[in-house]
Amino acid sequence: MAYLALYRKYRPNNFNDLVGQSGVATIIKNEILNNKISHAYLFSGPRGTGKTSTAKIIAKMINCSNLGTDGTPCGKCESCLNFNSSSDIVEIDAASNNGVDEIRDLRDKVNLVPTIGKYKVYIIDEVHMLTVQAFNALLKTLEEPPAHVVFILATTEFYKIPATVVSRCQKFQFLKFSNDEIVDKLSNISSIENISVSNDILYEIARLSDGGLRDAINMLDQLSSFGNGKIDIDDLYTLNGVVSYVEISNLLVFIRNNDIVNIASFIDNIDRSGKNIDRFINDLLVFLKDVLLYKNEFNLDNLGIKDKREKIIEVSNIFTIDEISNIIFSLNDLNNKLKKSVFSNVLLVVYFVKLSNDLKNDNETNNFIKSVVTNNTNNANTNHNNDNVSIKKNNDKPVVKFSDKLKKIRINNAFATASKVNKDEFIKKWKLVNQDSILDNYSSIAGIIDDIDVLVVGDNNVIFLAKYDSLLERVYNYIDDFENLLYSFFNKRYKIVFLANDEWIYEKNNYIKKIKNGDKYIYINEEEKIVNDDVTNNVKMKVDDSDIGKIVSILGEDVISYK
Repeated sequence: MAYLALYRKYRPNNFNDLVGQSGVATIIKNEILNNKISHAYLFSGPRGTGKTSTAKIIAKMINCSNLGTDGTPCGKCESCLNFNSSSDIVEIDAASNNGVDEIRDLRDKVNLVPTIGKYKVYIIDEVHMLTVQAFNALLKTLEEPPAHVVFILATTEFYKIPATVVSRCQKFQFLKFSNDEIVDKLSNISSIENISVSNDILYEIARLSDGGLRDAINMLDQLSSFGNGKIDIDDLYTLNGVVSYVEISNLLVFIRNNDIVNIASFIDNIDRSGKNIDRFINDLLVFLKDVLLYKNEFNLDNLGIKDKREKIIEVSNIFTIDEISNIIFSLNDLNNKLKKSVFSNVLLVVYFVKLSNDLKNDNETNNFIKSVVTNNTNNANTNHNNDNVSIKKNNDKPVVKFSDKLKKIRINNAFATASKVNKDEFIKKWKLVNQDSILDNYSSIAGIIDDIDVLVVGDNNVIFLAKYDSLLERVYNYIDDFENLLYSFFNKRYKIVFLANDEWIYEKNNYIKKIKNGDKYIYINEEEKIVNDDVTNNVKMKVDDSDIGKIVSILGEDVISYK
């Protein structure tokens, strides 16, 4: 007898065998048992989640002449025995039969009565692939089919189905399987098939299958031959062309240690071995997510296999929570760029080298600042001539630390003179800064231009957002370079301030609150002596619709709910 693939061998024959989708199974089974069979069903959801299996179970149930009281087909009647070869069950792959002629042919044949069972069932898989003309040809039949016909449509892309078709069907959403559901099924199959595999590896199979049971069973099937009787974790990674968690943890150590040679070698190995870049980025993000959860006291038992947990602990000891968070966000941005590039390996090397250098520089800066603080504590001659800005030098490179008052003044001044025109004109030109040769003169900040956003633009002040909290210290260290760049690029002197996301949310809400309360922002000269903490120096005014409009024009329409 020819070998039968495991996913076909263990395809469920009734709703009791169907893994997951309990809500879908309960509703449909009760409808059939109560003789409330719909003329058309629409199943949507990711691949390998049981859509086609459910369709076949329905076809078997409604044609079984001795259906059990629990909805289980008898398996002995003529319809059950001939189910796999029955002409009453018509499966159509819409991906290859998507034209209007095929659907017209189907429409002409629906009037033919079943040969054995009570119903003729049409299962149309990947129905979203039908052309517009084909959908139009199907509409009338879907709306008023013969009493002996049931349509079951299945799709992985529900949003592509015309609303006119959706409205004529009972809709069911199939969800991804949980890892536990997949592992339970794989464990049962392994026991029956005498496949030696550990529970840890089954959980990795479940993770790599991304909620698709069919993919998971196929993976187990392949591994059972690949591993010569005993499945090893390395076999799993080799078979799927993915980077192991051990390799990922090694890469993160290289990055932390600023080991550029090994970083470049790592990416070169990925490229030469033909491993999937999308999968690598995804697995790296998942690993970093697990590290982040662990650093936030998440239970390690929930973070995968034992060896992987050890690597998670190892990496968590060399990165801070902010660093991990920022890497995750920047990786997501990188992933979007990789999808548009044919030089993904080059982008990867550049990204990881830049990340490693940034981490090294930030660490050196932190150590320098600590030494400055220590020296100032022991030095009676510390310079206090400027209350707003303290400047120290290391190899003639200034380190600028803003006082809270100076930051408040610049935020106030930006809001005081802000306008939509200012911001639109500024952003229009700012978008081109990366393309200008002038940036070559500012190597200290060129690498982080993409990591800041423009928030508010006044006549002479700009508020920037630092996308990652760990950038704040660095951008303030080079604030003179930023202001000089703006002068060279715009031919205008701007006083700037950088905010973290939480700071921006506070300042934005505070601005909205004050404008609504009738407080008017007054421009303040930075050189003036501030005698109290309320640097905004607000003046009361009458609030009207134009003021609310100003809020929206400056901050964007996403704040319209504050009106």
